[in-house]
Amino acid sequence: MVRTLCAALVALLAAGLLTGTATAEHDVRIEGESLVAGAQATAPIQSQANCCGVQWSSSHQLWFRAGRAGDRATLTLTVPESAEYDVIATMTGAPDYGILRLSLDGVPVGQPFDGYRTSVTKVQVALGWVPLSAGTHELTIEVVGRSGRSTGYFAGLDLLSLNPIGGMPDVRIEPYATTGASVSAGGFTWVYDPSIGEQKQWYYNDHTMIRDVTTGTWHLFGITHPEPADPLDEKQFGHATAPSPRGPWTKRPFALTADPAAGESHIWAPHVIHHDGRYYMFYAAGTPEHSSYRMHLATSTDLNTWTRSPANPLFTDGYDARDPMVVRHDGQWAMFYTATSGPFGGNHQVAYRTSTDLERWTSKRIAFEHPKFGTYGGPTESPFVFERDGWWYLTICCDSGYEDTRVYRSRTPLRFSINDLAGRIPSHAAEIVTEPNGSTWVTGAGWGKGGVYLAPLRLDGTVVARGHHITTPYLRADVRHWPTTEVRSLAADESGTGQDHRDILDASARSTAPYLAVGGWGPTDRARAAARIVISPNGSRIGLLGIPMGNEPVTADWTLEFTDDRLDTSLSWRVTGATTTGVWETALGLDSVDTAMVGNNVRLDLDSDQPGYPRWLVTRTSDVTLVAAYRDGSSWSTDNQWYQRRHGLISMQSLWDAGGRSWPAGVYPGGRWRFGVSESNDLENLGDVLHAEVNSG
Repeated sequence: MVRTLCAALVALLAAGLLTGTATAEHDVRIEGESLVAGAQATAPIQSQANCCGVQWSSSHQLWFRAGRAGDRATLTLTVPESAEYDVIATMTGAPDYGILRLSLDGVPVGQPFDGYRTSVTKVQVALGWVPLSAGTHELTIEVVGRSGRSTGYFAGLDLLSLNPIGGMPDVRIEPYATTGASVSAGGFTWVYDPSIGEQKQWYYNDHTMIRDVTTGTWHLFGITHPEPADPLDEKQFGHATAPSPRGPWTKRPFALTADPAAGESHIWAPHVIHHDGRYYMFYAAGTPEHSSYRMHLATSTDLNTWTRSPANPLFTDGYDARDPMVVRHDGQWAMFYTATSGPFGGNHQVAYRTSTDLERWTSKRIAFEHPKFGTYGGPTESPFVFERDGWWYLTICCDSGYEDTRVYRSRTPLRFSINDLAGRIPSHAAEIVTEPNGSTWVTGAGWGKGGVYLAPLRLDGTVVARGHHITTPYLRADVRHWPTTEVRSLAADESGTGQDHRDILDASARSTAPYLAVGGWGPTDRARAAARIVISPNGSRIGLLGIPMGNEPVTADWTLEFTDDRLDTSLSWRVTGATTTGVWETALGLDSVDTAMVGNNVRLDLDSDQPGYPRWLVTRTSDVTLVAAYRDGSSWSTDNQWYQRRHGLISMQSLWDAGGRSWPAGVYPGGRWRFGVSESNDLENLGDVLHAEVNSG
């Protein structure tokens, strides 16, 4: 399936020289100085004769006398026949030369080239395999900066070599726009004050509202306690009733009090549903052991008198597993709750378990995982899941503040990605409440808030994502570029028929994209919407340029190049200022399907950090295998590689530093990789062939 090393062979067949217009039947050689005529440039450009002890091809080079970062020269060249070419540029390096980015038809090729050298010299720069149709094309030389040792921004092109390696790839590209709902809230109204009749101020925190199916009366239950907040002393669930969620609410006696004999040192976050004539209240029972909080159940027939279930605890989990919420999905019940990836801490998660009888629950599974690590608190509190018009929504709190509820969107309630943000609501412990007439509300409460608040929930139909679907006989990709930049999915058809693509990369955990980790491990600053999208005329190359990395002064340029049976990806970084704190990771992450096994050329099954970069890495399922080979020296640094078996994750970390370090302003090549799919389990042969290919030229 993978091409052999034809590129290395055809490079030995270099033929005669060309000027301006290429007419060679096979290899194409274009003298740089022949492109001066007709060039469009922001600084002087000329043909320069041999100097400084260097003998250029045909005794001349194209000399671009750029004076600053941002200067560019656009050159027109002609290709005689449609083919895929191995493109090699012979550039000049010197003490006063800058850092360059080269593009063909607007799409970057290769990695940024640092032209600084201590003396004038020629440097061969491999730009990769590029499909080019017969006719004219534009080559752009852009100065993106200079190294600290360089005294200028000059650039020089001696020769451009196009070595044909095959026919034009069969690539189809189609733009898409996904519509959905943007979620927000109207103005909040204070509807219930639990301090009425009390000597001091009381608060409500996590709560639930439910309508009596017989009387139509609404019931409110929630954590309640005198101010100030004391979560480990929250031992009662408050209770109030009203004719509608808007009130007026009447205070009732406590619905439930913590029972130490039942294993409850405190009780948190009630959630009530109705099923088969009975009301089920799920809640967290706190214990002195934060690693094994208990999930409990009480039942009632009238919403006033509650009886604990003999099945308690339904299960235990940590760290501080709490905030249950139950919905009906696909013929069974699903309970969502907040937890961490390990019982003693880890990634903050929304976990779920399923049941057919509301008492016996399956083992823990993960619906959402946040990159932040921790123990108590965290950004996945108070999960609430609901469905509208074929989309499922997850609300969780509190990412950047106490009243910061984030809303995520998915086609399934069992898997949400942090990249699928659908809205934000200024609320704490939000619940979604729908009246029989369809009116839908979002609630809020919390420490120091004085009770419960209500606002209309707004779901406004709009475009929620833009991207391109790219299909070849072997590969099918969903490349999103707004509101985030990522490869949402990559499927492979090992047969090459284009009829049996099977998923190998997805967005179930982190997505496949560049990311930064600032102030801690994991993607704290993700790839946002690319500032500019450029696509080659035949659709085989897409450049995602000026990608903001979170709120840091860092952008990325990411190029994806498709042929029939492989995908090349090149990444570069631009740092324009000091980050908010130390940088722990600069990385390209791969998100495999959860069933994938991940590894590299040394070991095919890994679940740990590994120093340096591998020759190649692999992710594979029982259905398909994907191998990615690294072009040696294409990244400014190769600190670490990280593999996580649980989610099929791989991160290639150019920078990797526990505790973080400063990242000076500049332009940094982030690495070039070649992906291919396997026809067999001969991974070593496939990896070695891909590695040789991507390192040819």
